[in-house]
Amino acid sequence: MFTKKTMILYRGSLKSCNYRCSYCPFSKRRGSLSEWDRDREQWMRFVDSLVNCGNESGEQDPPLFGDRAADGKRHRLPYPAGAVMVTPYGEALIHDWYWQGLGRLSAAGGMDCVGAQTNLSFPVKESVETYRKAGGMTEKLRLWATFHPEMTSVERFTAQCRRVREEGAALSAGVVGAPENLEVIRRLRKELPEDIYLWVNKMDGARRPYTDQEIQAFSDIDPVFFRELAAVRADVSRCRDRLFVEADGSLRRCNIGPLLEGNWYDGQERQIFERPPVCGRRRCSCYLAYGGRDDVMNYVLFGVYPLFRIPRRAGAVFLDIQGTLIPEGESEIPVVTRRALEMISSRREDADGPSFRGRGKLFFATTMPVKEARRRCRDVWHLFSGGVFAGGGHVVLEQERGQEKREIFYPLDRKWVEILRREASGCRARVLVYEEKGQVYKITLLRPGHLPWKEEEMRALARKCDEDEEGRIRLFMEGNCLQAVSSQASKARGVRTLCGWLGIPPEDAVAAGDSGEDEEMMRLWGFTP
Repeated sequence: MFTKKTMILYRGSLKSCNYRCSYCPFSKRRGSLSEWDRDREQWMRFVDSLVNCGNESGEQDPPLFGDRAADGKRHRLPYPAGAVMVTPYGEALIHDWYWQGLGRLSAAGGMDCVGAQTNLSFPVKESVETYRKAGGMTEKLRLWATFHPEMTSVERFTAQCRRVREEGAALSAGVVGAPENLEVIRRLRKELPEDIYLWVNKMDGARRPYTDQEIQAFSDIDPVFFRELAAVRADVSRCRDRLFVEADGSLRRCNIGPLLEGNWYDGQERQIFERPPVCGRRRCSCYLAYGGRDDVMNYVLFGVYPLFRIPRRAGAVFLDIQGTLIPEGESEIPVVTRRALEMISSRREDADGPSFRGRGKLFFATTMPVKEARRRCRDVWHLFSGGVFAGGGHVVLEQERGQEKREIFYPLDRKWVEILRREASGCRARVLVYEEKGQVYKITLLRPGHLPWKEEEMRALARKCDEDEEGRIRLFMEGNCLQAVSSQASKARGVRTLCGWLGIPPEDAVAAGDSGEDEEMMRLWGFTP
């Protein structure tokens, strides 16, 4: 649906940690030298498989998948690896070889970011220097840092977070939501810099559910804690753009998914993506599972690689309705999505607090006219500041805090109504005309639901329209609807207009959708569909 770069999670054979947390099985033993040597060899083999794959001419390509196959040819992923995250059972970043490998990966062509889950116990300056000596770019380094109250203090942990930031890396901080640790977690939130997101993981293994008071307390600390409590139904169709690689090259879609056929090192990686996806789980029961899916709110909240859990603080958020806010086959916006919109929206009366709560303006970006959009999204309409409607034919910035409402139409000449009515008579379509203030801004040729428009039909009609008046109309299909708007109208142009009115560059916004009409506006913030 969204990303066309692969997010790869790697878990080696490392099963030891320098911490001794009472609840963790990996704190009970230290690794042996032979075990560490084995883990280092496996990790470096994986790193080599990505950075040492050039094309046959010897030139460096974007990262490839796997070693050279037996036939001597390079086998690519359907799209290149864009991010690698180490998700160890133990603590990886106290070992230099992980820093060396991450440094090499960050320097690989096409790699956007690299990182790891960590307890943040490593010496920051020395470790980052090891990373840099291996070619590492600190602006590509992302850390998911977990606070363990049994093993460190709030002061030491927050000091480490600041040191990581001073070195130029990005991070999020988090903690398990144990009710008995609530006060120390509150103090951690207070001591961390406001713009470092503090996430709270649901406590697994608890013998009772959270009380309402505890849920509210943890939600005050982590504004998206409610996502941890939601039952996320597994949907492997949303997991095509990620892989979980184990030390021996075994593959899964995510950390809790079943083993897939094939191996990272067998040269058959493309077939893994071409086979029908499988998942034996009923629920995505942890963040590594649900956070890596191509669900719209993952991208809106955390950017292209949401598994790092580092918020993207957008000045404006543009969202398509059908297929994005409202999933295909459903009629309403899911509850979890509504709560996320409430958290993001700057139009909330209590829009304040740390991280990304209440910082962004929400806008629709839809082919629907305003009235239809309002009807479909009535429960969240008050959270939005306007939008791009009718495929870009109508752009609205609602009045807010003493500012006047602004809007613009890209009108169609009325002759198009008669031209398209003439054409529709032979196409089993009826014509719907949308107009405001005497201006026609969209025309829809609507067919019965069982008779969708075909590409060749649209092209043939477009050629006829060009003969009448070239360049004044734009046609696009949506199932059984053929839409006509001004050639000047598009979602991307509407996004640019609203960003101009807000005084922000388009790259500081986020846009999300699920069709060809949405691709140009998503590219404005650097996302390639």
